[in-house]
Amino acid sequence: MKVLPYLAATVVLGLLAGAGYFLYTSQPIVCAVCHRPIQHATFYRIHLSDGQIEDICCPRCGLHFQKDRNDIASAEAADFSTGEQIQASEAYYVANSSIHLCCSEDPVRKDWLGTQYSLTWDRCLPSLVAFKEQQQAAAFVRQNGGVLKSYPELLSENF
Repeated sequence: MKVLPYLAATVVLGLLAGAGYFLYTSQPIVCAVCHRPIQHATFYRIHLSDGQIEDICCPRCGLHFQKDRNDIASAEAADFSTGEQIQASEAYYVANSSIHLCCSEDPVRKDWLGTQYSLTWDRCLPSLVAFKEQQQAAAFVRQNGGVLKSYPELLSENF
């Protein structure tokens, strides 16, 4: 009968470990730059020369991350219309459209201490979305506004 308490303790520990693993794996992936949840349609991934991978919420945050760094091996962007991963250098980008997926429209925010503040600047603005095909990007501009830009143009901009 001494086995019963050990068996019960083992079962309880197993349940706690399983619950902890579930909570850990069910957390949303957040942006390495702004710590917001990552949207499938604007996902951006950066491969560093040391093999490390950084998942980013959108091309705008990705370009902020890349600015003035010399350890970027490559970058991938999600095609906004399909979610397909494409080489960031080959994508067509639409800047400053009316679509804002990874930023909040609420001008009043709270920090981690609960202090309220007004949002006057957002790293993810103006919006920047990627497309595999130039025709899709141009159609998006006609429907949502914005400006069509290339990857080299974006890299040369001052943020």
